[in-house]
Amino acid sequence: MKLKRILITLLALLMTGTAAAPAVAGTEPRVSRPGEYAGYSPVLYDEWVRTSQYLPARDGTRLAVDLYRPAVDGKPVQRPFPVVWEHQLSRASRADDGSVSLRGITSGMAELTKYGYVVAFVDRRGNGASFGTMTGYHSRQESQDAYDVMDWLAEQSWSDGQIGVFGCSNTGDAAMQAATAGSPHLKAVFAGNYSFHKYDAFNRGGIRANWGAGPTRTREEDLRNLPVDADFDGELLKQAVEQHRANTSLRDMWKAAPFRDSHVDAVGTDPWNEYSVATYRDAIERSGVPIYSFDGWDDDFRKETLVSAATLSNPSKVLIGPWHHCEYDGFDIVAERHRFFDHWLKGVDNGVMEEPPVHYYTGVAGGSGTWRDAERWPVDSRAKGTRYYLGGGATGTVESVNDGTLTGTRPRGHGGADDYTVDYSVSCPEPLDQEQTCPQDEKGLTYTTAPLGKDTELTGHPVVSLRMSSSAPDGNVFVYLSDVAPDGTVRILTDGRLRLALRSTQHAPYAVLGTPWHRSNERDAAPMPTYGRTQRVDLDMLPLSSVVPAGHRLRVTVTGADVRESARAETSPAPVYTVRRTSAQPSSITLPVVR
Repeated sequence: MKLKRILITLLALLMTGTAAAPAVAGTEPRVSRPGEYAGYSPVLYDEWVRTSQYLPARDGTRLAVDLYRPAVDGKPVQRPFPVVWEHQLSRASRADDGSVSLRGITSGMAELTKYGYVVAFVDRRGNGASFGTMTGYHSRQESQDAYDVMDWLAEQSWSDGQIGVFGCSNTGDAAMQAATAGSPHLKAVFAGNYSFHKYDAFNRGGIRANWGAGPTRTREEDLRNLPVDADFDGELLKQAVEQHRANTSLRDMWKAAPFRDSHVDAVGTDPWNEYSVATYRDAIERSGVPIYSFDGWDDDFRKETLVSAATLSNPSKVLIGPWHHCEYDGFDIVAERHRFFDHWLKGVDNGVMEEPPVHYYTGVAGGSGTWRDAERWPVDSRAKGTRYYLGGGATGTVESVNDGTLTGTRPRGHGGADDYTVDYSVSCPEPLDQEQTCPQDEKGLTYTTAPLGKDTELTGHPVVSLRMSSSAPDGNVFVYLSDVAPDGTVRILTDGRLRLALRSTQHAPYAVLGTPWHRSNERDAAPMPTYGRTQRVDLDMLPLSSVVPAGHRLRVTVTGADVRESARAETSPAPVYTVRRTSAQPSSITLPVVR
C-alpha cells in the first residue's frame, strides 16, 4: 500500500506539474524551535479551495465536514497529502450581521495547505450541521465517529493515509478521545486545554466551580451554522438542528453527578468515568501515537495536561505559557503544529522531538517572564518543598486582613485557632471572562508573610494541609495563594478547593505528580464530625511557575465560597470553620520553592 501511494504521488507530480520546485539550500534560514518554524518545509502552493459535504458514520448518521485542499488556478490538486483535522462543534457559521466565520480561517490552520496538507473540520454529531444528538460529553459514540472519520479521510484519493488530529478545550478533549479509538491511520495528536479525567477537571475537589458548562445553543443559534455545499436550501441543516434539540443538558448532567462514580439515568452511564480520557489509558498507550499537549498558567485545566503527559508512555511534548484558556498570545501555535505534524506525518527531521519534552514559561509580577525547558515535570532537580505555617490571628475583616502570619516556623502552644463564618457574598467588581477568580481576602481568613528578602521562584504544585473543624457536616473550602505587592495590590497565583465531605485521600490510578488525590466516590463521602473535632484536610493547588519579587509578600487566603461556583448549596446559618494552628495541629502550605 505504501509503495502504491508513493508511485501515485510521483505520477501526479509528473503529470500535473503543480508542485513548486524544492527550496534551494541556503535560500531560507532554517529555524525550528518552539513557536518558530521555517526552512524545513517549502511553500508548494499559494491557493486553497474549501468544499463541504456529509460523510457517513457507521450507524448512518451524517457528519458535516469542511475540506481545505491545496489548489492551483482555483482547482484542487489531484495528489495525495497528509490530512490534519479537528472534531469541531461548528466548522462554519454566520453571525447576526451576516458575516461568515470559517474555522479553517479563524484557527489559521488553512495555511498548512500551502505546505502540502489537507485540513479538515468535522462537526461532531449533534453539533453544527451534523445530524444526530450529543449524548453526554465526549461519549464513546463520538470516539467511534472519530474512527469512522479517520477511515474516511484515509480512503480519499487526495489523502496519503497519514492522519493527525488537533484541537483545544472541547476539541482538545475530542482529539485525545480520537487517540482512544485505535485507528491505524492516526499518527499524531496536538491537543490543548483538555481534561485527562473529567472529574478532576470539571469537578475539581468535588466542586463545580469552572467558567462555563459546556456547549449549549438555542435553535436560532444552531441555524446560523452553514449548510454543506449540496444543501442549497438549508433543508438538511434544519432537519439536523431538530435532532440537536435532544442533546444532553450538560449543566443538568453535572448536577446529577456529585461523585466520581455517580450514575446518571439521563445518559445511561457514569459520565465522569465513561467520558474521561484517563479511562482509556491502555488504548492510547497501545496506539503509541505521539501527543503534544499545551495549556496556560491561567487555565483551570493546566494540571490535567501535566498529569496526562506524566501518565501516558506515548512520545510526548508539553507546552505551558502565560495564557488563559485556549489562548497563546505571542506564540505561533500554527507553526508549532506544523513542525510537529511535519515530523510525524512527513518524516521531516526538524529536531522537534530532540528538544527537552517540557517547554514552560516562568512569569514575574508586571507581565515579564522567561521561557524554560525541562526534561520532566515537576522540575524536581530545581524545586524544593518549603513548608510555611499559618499563624497569628486572621479575623477575616478588611481592617485586620493582614493579622494572620505565614512563616517557616512551626507554631508553639496549644490554643491557637481562627474561627471563620462562611461568607457567601463573594463577588468580583467586573466580569472576569476566563480569569481564574478575583481576590476575596476580606471574605475569608488571611495569612501573610513578611516582605520577601529576595526574588522567590515557585515552580510546581503547592499543597495545603489544614487542621480544621466545622459546625456543619459538609461545605466547601477554597484556598488561594497570592502575591501582595508593596502597594497592596493582590495577584492570585493559584488556588485549590475541596468539598469537606470528600476530604479522605486515596492512591491515584494515574500519575498525580506527588499531590493528594481524592477518589470522591459516593462511599468515600463522610460528614465532618460534630462537637468541633478537628479533621485533617489536605488539598493541592493548581501548578504554577512564577517569580515573586523581593519586597513582595506571599498570602494564603481561606474562604468557604468562590465566585465561580455554579451549584453552591448554602447552609443556613452559615457554617463556622475553625482553622487550628497549634504545635500539635499545625495548618500549613508547602510551596515548590526553586533553589
